Amino acid sequence: MKKILIIALAFLALGSQMEINAAKKEGKGLKWEWDGTKSGNETIDKYLVQIDTLYEKMKEYQNSMESLNIIEDTLQINGKYYIMSHMEDSDGNIYTRGRVNWQCAQAALQGTNIVLEMTNAGLGSATAALELPNLGLKALKFAKYVKGGPTIISEGTKAIKAIRGKWVANSRQWKAMKDGAIENAASIGYQGFTPEIVAKLNKCYYVREITSEAPEYEEVVKHFTGKTPEEIEKETEDHARKLAQSTVMPEDKSKELDKTPDLEEELA
Repeated sequence: MKKILIIALAFLALGSQMEINAAKKEGKGLKWEWDGTKSGNETIDKYLVQIDTLYEKMKEYQNSMESLNIIEDTLQINGKYYIMSHMEDSDGNIYTRGRVNWQCAQAALQGTNIVLEMTNAGLGSATAALELPNLGLKALKFAKYVKGGPTIISEGTKAIKAIRGKWVANSRQWKAMKDGAIENAASIGYQGFTPEIVAKLNKCYYVREITSEAPEYEEVVKHFTGKTPEEIEKETEDHARKLAQSTVMPEDKSKELDKTPDLEEELA
């Protein structure tokens, strides 16, 4: 009976892996369908909880990247060209510079920790699989979850590393925005920037003047080519209006960093 059960588990595991591969080919992404039901076996249940926790952390980590966007607005003011750069979430809330730095640092720490946890969870995969025959007929129900664990660990680790790579790119871009940024946005001299807007710019944005030596110069000039002075003025007014209405993330000193972290070193 035990041999028959082991053979049945092998076929079930193979079928489960084929379903996972097919789902990935169809672009459905990585799936974990355990509903939280316990088997009664301490080793197996501990393993399933561990995988379930890691799966949720992986999704949360992925959402942390997808919910943040670097936005660049191009302006022409008094014959000069500027790019205003900032980061905001999917709801349009603007992050302060310090919050962006903190978010980048957290990305490095969280990603590293999740990968480490996945590595540790992998050590229990074989042990949990060996416990399946001890479940009797219930093994058929729990085999697909136990056998799916290594896939979650393997593909999840790849996903986390890919997301960390995006944070590295974001950090690099954020540093580039900071380089050469104007210290005080009031020096631009645009009357539509009220003191409140200037304070928001100085706190959340990097404003850079784009001269003919800058690699972005031609692209920026192209954006304004063919536009009338009235159209350019209206565009600048629209940016000022958007700034006045935008919501800045609330102050939280526990989530503020003055210095942009070097994620390329952290994630090496």
